[in-house]
Amino acid sequence: MKNLRLTAQTRLAVIHAGLFLAAGVALAVVIITFTFWPDTATHPPTVLIDKISGRVRLSGNFQSVLAVKQQARHELEIRLITVSVIGIVVMTAVAGFMGWVMAGRTLRPVHAVSGAARRLSQTNLHERIPVAGRDDEMRELAETFNQMLARLEKSFEAQRAFVANASHELRGPMTTQRALTEVAAADSPDNAELRDLAEAMLRQLDRQDRLVNGLLALATSDGGVTETAPVRLDRMATECLDGLAGEIDQRRLTVRLALEPSTVDGDRALIELLLSNLIRNAVLHNVPGGELRVKTRGGHVVIDNTGALVDAHRLAELAEPFRRGQRDRTSQTAGSGLGLAIARAAAHAHAAPLRLAPRPRGGIIAEVDFPQRKPLADSRGTAGATRERWRTRG
Repeated sequence: MKNLRLTAQTRLAVIHAGLFLAAGVALAVVIITFTFWPDTATHPPTVLIDKISGRVRLSGNFQSVLAVKQQARHELEIRLITVSVIGIVVMTAVAGFMGWVMAGRTLRPVHAVSGAARRLSQTNLHERIPVAGRDDEMRELAETFNQMLARLEKSFEAQRAFVANASHELRGPMTTQRALTEVAAADSPDNAELRDLAEAMLRQLDRQDRLVNGLLALATSDGGVTETAPVRLDRMATECLDGLAGEIDQRRLTVRLALEPSTVDGDRALIELLLSNLIRNAVLHNVPGGELRVKTRGGHVVIDNTGALVDAHRLAELAEPFRRGQRDRTSQTAGSGLGLAIARAAAHAHAAPLRLAPRPRGGIIAEVDFPQRKPLADSRGTAGATRERWRTRG
């Protein structure tokens, strides 16, 4: 009973029916009381006095008339009470229904506001609630909500403009730095010290580029995906692993794959950010000689890696922006602290739940479920198989 939830419309209908029931019962009691008020004095009996004995007696037919009248009153009382009860019950039900209908009409702007709030995102801030009807509190509520949407739309437009300008301003100097570094290294091919310095600078530029891309992804992912295209998850995972081959070899990781042809509709750049950050996180937070498992099937992706023990609370914190594990703070390949946050944002943009769970013996299991898509007609290999087929990446 504690979890019973009554809507405002239902509560108003119940209150309306309850008030009508109370008023109807009170009115019926008053009518019945005054209708059957004792009235024996209206027809007083005839008093007869015996002149001889002096005895006083009533007329002979008074008792029989009184009995008949009381019987009639009783029958009328029963009939009136029955009709009153039936009428009150029926009219209470009608009053409750009418109260429910009227409450629904009155609360319609509230439903419109709540529905608009549920649909609210960066892509539909232009929507407004129709304002019509009387100039009352409900109209004021709708107008206030529309004004709030207008302010939010203006704020997000300013944010998008800032992100675009910041992206341009950041990428320009980074491109120049990369070009100068590559030219300097090419002009002095025999200078090993300069070549090593150039490689270190290029690695830092790559890290800065990932940081900028991550910040842009975090800033724009709330709006969802506007343009989609078919993306092969198995091929994307393979490309991400190829890009991290150096780090994988450096840590002597064993990579085991169960990649079935899996196609989803989405934004290729965001999905690449999602998978690359999850796989990169699994590599950087692994232990030397550890294991990395990647599985794709349908719209389901699982990335499982060995590593240090992580409790669930700490794992939830690591999914927040600029949160990093302690091992990364001194590592030469330290991340920006945005990996899992970017992955979560990219998954959210595709309405794909991202679940992170600690492994009992250390490490993390990351699972992503993309919306289902019809399988490719030319899918071969293990597509549709009911048994996982793992292979070790050479």
